[in-house]
Amino acid sequence: MGLDWKPRHRDMMIGGLWWLARITDKARAKLSDTIGDYIYP
Repeated sequence: MGLDWKPRHRDMMIGGLWWLARITDKARAKLSDTIGDYIYP
């Protein structure tokens, strides 16, 4: 994940759940301290 990193689009569905891909991407980026300007509480 570099400076141009962005989470997957919020409309992507995984396992029948909206936002799961995006939330997973944000959580991984937060844990690896590469989230940048994105907000993940």
